[in-house]
Amino acid sequence: MQVGNDSLARVRIRAVMKLMVLGAALLLVGIMLRYAFSGSVDTGGETLRVDLAEITPGEAGRFIHGNRHVLVVHRDAAWQAALADDDELVDPAARRGQQPDGLALPLRSFRPEWLVVIGESTDLGCELDLVHPEEADGWSGGFVDRCRGGRYDGAGRVYAEQSARRNLPIPDYRFAGDDRLILGSP
Repeated sequence: MQVGNDSLARVRIRAVMKLMVLGAALLLVGIMLRYAFSGSVDTGGETLRVDLAEITPGEAGRFIHGNRHVLVVHRDAAWQAALADDDELVDPAARRGQQPDGLALPLRSFRPEWLVVIGESTDLGCELDLVHPEEADGWSGGFVDRCRGGRYDGAGRVYAEQSARRNLPIPDYRFAGDDRLILGSP
């Protein structure tokens, strides 16, 4: 009878171990899904004030906010006109992605002339370079990552057929008058 008790004990131990592995896997999947579908970008609770008068039309200001690279782009008329021409995007309507509620889609901004994005690629976290539509060869311009050359349009929407599959995240921000932008939660 001792043999039967040992077998039953082994079965119980195996069942408990399998339940523990399943629980850990479910917890990991839950954490990954929460990160992937969160509505905002964590910047550590910091706020940063940006003087918009210092960013000329067609250029971007580069900032570090919460250990992340942030680009504040002053979209001129050429930027705004080029946005409507992109039909090779993964998410042309910009309905998916990390962005604050209330943004004008597909522009992904509160004001058409300003775009605020995390300036790192969504696949490897590489820093981005800005390519003005007038300087772009064969595409409408936007952002190019420095590692693989992945491209995003002037609204931070990712182009199809490349390794990155998500739009650039947009941090929480708000305008304080016409000439100041505040990054971070209120």
